[in-house]
Amino acid sequence: MARKIFVSYKHSDSGVKPLNVFGATTARNYVDLLEQHFEGDHIYKGEKDDEDLGNFKDETIESHLRDKIFDSSITIVLISKNMKEFGIDENEQWIPWELSYSLKEKTREDKTSATNAMLAVVLPDEAGSYQYFIEHSSCPHCNTINWKTSTLFNILGKNMFNRKQPKTSRCVNGLCGSNYHVDNDHSYIHPVKWDHFISDINGYIDLVTQLNENIDDYEIVKEL
Repeated sequence: MARKIFVSYKHSDSGVKPLNVFGATTARNYVDLLEQHFEGDHIYKGEKDDEDLGNFKDETIESHLRDKIFDSSITIVLISKNMKEFGIDENEQWIPWELSYSLKEKTREDKTSATNAMLAVVLPDEAGSYQYFIEHSSCPHCNTINWKTSTLFNILGKNMFNRKQPKTSRCVNGLCGSNYHVDNDHSYIHPVKWDHFISDINGYIDLVTQLNENIDDYEIVKEL
């Protein structure tokens, strides 16, 4: 089933693994690659590469983005190393606003757009590493992953690992004694590495669609 997908990302972030493109690779190049993979399966509802909104007023850009998000059912946010602009309030940056709007039910005239299904795709940094956001446990028995959600925009981090009744287990065979989440329904905004996502796009799209169908299982934070 073809789904309409909006992508939220930091256009100019060059702290990403280089792709085979002319000039410096930015997060935008990963969006271009996603568009190619979506063709024939899904409909891309985000900003086009040649669609420069930089010279428009914020009100015009916001209206333009509202239209695109309203007409989508899934929002993918690309996590990149420099996605946050430090020194600028989060409510003055576009990514948190796009996520907040995606998480809300929106009504226009006689049409309502429900809360979008959400997916967070982590891009590798310049060295091809995910360590800026993902840490792997040294314990060979549980092999847990620590997603550094505290480094994200608040609205993004708070909607991860937010299941009302978490499914957890404890490492009893190793020395770490860690508690960790099990199964793939721990987060409403489900995090995944780029390499894993690009190898099974439809599988992850189906997963977050199922999470959306069970949205009442999650403590959803919609406001900035």
